[in-house]
Amino acid sequence: MRLSVLAVTLMVPALAVELKPETSQAFDHYVEVADKFPVPAPDARKAARRGETIVTEERVPFIPIPDGLAHDWLGLLFIPGATLDSVRAVMQDYANYKRIYAPDVTDSKLLARDGDRFRVYLKLYKKEFLTLVYDSEYDVQYYDHAPEGASMTVASRSTRIRQEGDDHGFLWRLNSYWRFEQADGGVYAQCRAISLSRGIPFGFGWLHGFLQKFPRDSMVSTLEATRRAAVTASRGSATRN
Repeated sequence: MRLSVLAVTLMVPALAVELKPETSQAFDHYVEVADKFPVPAPDARKAARRGETIVTEERVPFIPIPDGLAHDWLGLLFIPGATLDSVRAVMQDYANYKRIYAPDVTDSKLLARDGDRFRVYLKLYKKEFLTLVYDSEYDVQYYDHAPEGASMTVASRSTRIRQEGDDHGFLWRLNSYWRFEQADGGVYAQCRAISLSRGIPFGFGWLHGFLQKFPRDSMVSTLEATRRAAVTASRGSATRN
């Protein structure tokens, strides 16, 4: 085991790579075509009400991304007892993301706000076979929908992601599209996360498992941390009232 870890560590410097304009443009096209807010199937909603966290891999076909990979994951869970107001309070509490989403987020701050539009900074942390730290910024827009505000969507688009140290290309872009619907005594939270990484160079097949695991694990931890925080916020609001 120690020899395999050492071998990976020695290979890491060779992985440094720059994002090419054609890769970025192809990813932008992928995001443009993707259905950001698909309606969850009835069976998925039933499973979510049972407490399950449902995560599936999505794919927009026939859109090649030269020298890059799009990672597209859809997650759904149910937050019992929550309201849209309590969920909104959690989602907009950017200064506390470093606590809500720890250890994946180690620092966070609100940079600017204009009505329902926010500019946010997050320091992302991930440790697998090596430690990855990213300084990232996002443009986030909130939208209310349906009669009496029964649903809300949130579109978060990365505007800057910089890996500390050499850029290995494991995370170049990260967009998240949330849909919250208040129903059945709580709130359904659905998130579609579409990220961009480098492609897998010849001889580095071991990267495939990591590049699949990284975004899926992040989706699960983000959804479940959101549920915990929203349940806590809802209980606090009920106590005050």
